[in-house]
Amino acid sequence: FMRGNLALEMNQWQTACTEYQMALTLCEALGDGSRSSSKNDDNSATTDGVVDVQQLELFDFFTTRVKNVIAPLLKYCHYELQEKGLSPTEKISFLQSSSSISDHASDPLLAKLHSLKNETLQNEVTTGSSMSQIMFRENVIQVETRELRMAFLKIQDLKSDWEGEEEEKENDDGGGGGDDDDDAKTNSKSDAKFMELLSGYDDAISLTNQELKQLATLKSGPAVNAKKFQLINLMGYSKYQKLKLVMGRNEQLTNSIIQRSSEEGGMTLKHLEEVTHLYDALLQDARAIASLPGGGSPDDFDGDSSSSSPVEDEFYLEANANVLRLRSLRCYYLARMHASPLVHKYSEAVALLDQAESLANEALDEIGACDQMENGDALLENLEKVASEMRGEKCRVLALSYLSKSSSSSSGKCLLQRLHDINMPSSPTSVSHVPPKLEPMACKPSFFDVALNYVSEYPVDELDRAMEEYNGAETAASSGILGWFRRG
Repeated sequence: FMRGNLALEMNQWQTACTEYQMALTLCEALGDGSRSSSKNDDNSATTDGVVDVQQLELFDFFTTRVKNVIAPLLKYCHYELQEKGLSPTEKISFLQSSSSISDHASDPLLAKLHSLKNETLQNEVTTGSSMSQIMFRENVIQVETRELRMAFLKIQDLKSDWEGEEEEKENDDGGGGGDDDDDAKTNSKSDAKFMELLSGYDDAISLTNQELKQLATLKSGPAVNAKKFQLINLMGYSKYQKLKLVMGRNEQLTNSIIQRSSEEGGMTLKHLEEVTHLYDALLQDARAIASLPGGGSPDDFDGDSSSSSPVEDEFYLEANANVLRLRSLRCYYLARMHASPLVHKYSEAVALLDQAESLANEALDEIGACDQMENGDALLENLEKVASEMRGEKCRVLALSYLSKSSSSSSGKCLLQRLHDINMPSSPTSVSHVPPKLEPMACKPSFFDVALNYVSEYPVDELDRAMEEYNGAETAASSGILGWFRRG
């Protein structure tokens, strides 16, 4: 607060805004902390109420300080900044930093930020300096209409906001020790930005469809065909970028499930079902990418994209290679579902593993042939790792299938404990017990010496009482007529 006062006296408005905003945030946090501590303190509820009064006084002090002192000074500095005349980029960056510190739904800075963004987008559309052309499937496509250029500029802005939220979430996860409420708030903000980005792509697709419908009634010709080719490639570009975002998010979720299950001790049937369901969605999106319109050259375009065969360019080959990869992974986890102990359909699991291994080998060849594929090396490395797991899983499933068909013994031992047995168990058993079963073993005297250091004191009174009862029972038994014969 004092640094803000110093900057205010020196007419350094931006520095004053930053310092006042930080002071406002700290006072609000202190006020909320004092109010929550007064509610959650059990001792204050049982005493004479002195602690409650102190907490309420602190809450009133910080709240009054925010409303009557810091907030008016902050508004004055904002007014001076607006009168000074910053550039649109400087205004947006400053308002973004301010609104990220005070994240309220009724924050007037957020409304000012949205209006500045719209004004900047309108200026960029008018000048035509940005997003006037795009690159898709080795073709440079011109964005001629104002509405489409505005839509693509909005998408670019939304994508930068979403990437900023993702980077902030990764930094919070990497730091560790964060609050659960803060993590949930960060995740909800990232999800909201992601949905806004998808809506931006939907708007661009809708605008392209409207322009294509207007051209559908016109007769074919060089100019009309060129315009249709341009719009079809713009639609393919928008759909590709949207599907690419969704697939990246789903694949990230799939990897997190696999990693979390491996840390917890192995994938259960529920984990396998979740991963298989996600690979179903990924495979559907990958096939949609392979069938996207666009590509080729404007000279070969006849004006009708529905009747023409797909263009086998680099984009098409990469999409088909990705389809093969996802089909292989889906078959692999589907086979693991069939081979799980609750399902134990081993013949179906073996057939699925054969298909998964065949698809994996084909996908490795196709991805290796695509030199310019995005993240091709990482995909190859991951698929080779899964292919080696497929071979091991196939051997395990074959062993379980053989045990389930040719079993005649009722032994419950695992396979490692029955290496020299002739009879097989009547039900499929695992290769080894995980975790290993407890077995009795002889202990050396030194073990009891070490264990004595961790044993608490003996209950002497209870032991004496038990010995007295035992001795009393022996005395009563030997005091009868035939007690003399029982002695010795």
